Amino acid sequence: MALPFIDDISGTMRGYRVFTACRSVRGKIFRLEDHLDRLYNCAQAIYMLPPLPRDELRDLLNELVEKNGHVSPATDFLVQIIFSGGLLGSTMKQSGAGAHLYIAVQRLEPPEPAAYEKGVALATFRHQRFWAEVKLLNYVAAVVASQTVVPAQDAYDVLFVDPADNQSILEGSTFTAFFVTRNGAILTPPLDGRILDSITRKAILDLTAKEPRFQIIQTSIRMEQLSSFAEAFIASTTRNILPVVRIDDCVIGGGVTGPVTKALMELFQDHLDAY
Repeated sequence: MALPFIDDISGTMRGYRVFTACRSVRGKIFRLEDHLDRLYNCAQAIYMLPPLPRDELRDLLNELVEKNGHVSPATDFLVQIIFSGGLLGSTMKQSGAGAHLYIAVQRLEPPEPAAYEKGVALATFRHQRFWAEVKLLNYVAAVVASQTVVPAQDAYDVLFVDPADNQSILEGSTFTAFFVTRNGAILTPPLDGRILDSITRKAILDLTAKEPRFQIIQTSIRMEQLSSFAEAFIASTTRNILPVVRIDDCVIGGGVTGPVTKALMELFQDHLDAY
């Protein structure tokens, strides 16, 4: 298989790309309309002309998942959709043509069951993603962190902290972070232009809004608060909800998965089972 290089030089060399990563659930893409909203909004934010209308892309994605489902009926898939390029040659000027479209379908590979049972550790890294509200294909900081602070802390992944103040917790390499206070409230960073509007984050907010037993507050969270939290977890397309029991050297909630996190994991799984 060959991908265009010179024909898509603004994507391959200039990094002019946006994408979204979805998962399937028994032959349907989970929250597809939310993913399409974000993908087309991201393209608009960087003045990119989409490769095809939304309705056509929706039909194409559903067809791809259906065909892959025939090949492997019991498999859920990760579907990555990329809009790439559309500029004039090697210039920074618009060509008037739509971006290239790439779609990759692969087997969904969540973390091992032990990670959900025992929780994981995160290592912090000072970094603010460029144009954070847009899902760009730039993960250099996450790659560097994975070669440095992650192994140094014997961690699972990296949690970004705003370098402007060295205190504000933002988001992870590919996930949103949540923290549970000792009175059971769930805190998560707000959509203030410094983090991505995660689809799984949105799903959690929608689900908990219907459940009085959960209270989620969108608010700034600082490193100095970590020792006061009873629980923590992360959320993403490939992980759903994954407990966190340590951040750097700070053990969260005695180092075990807490009751609020467990309850939310069950709620989210029930949602997937009924989807």
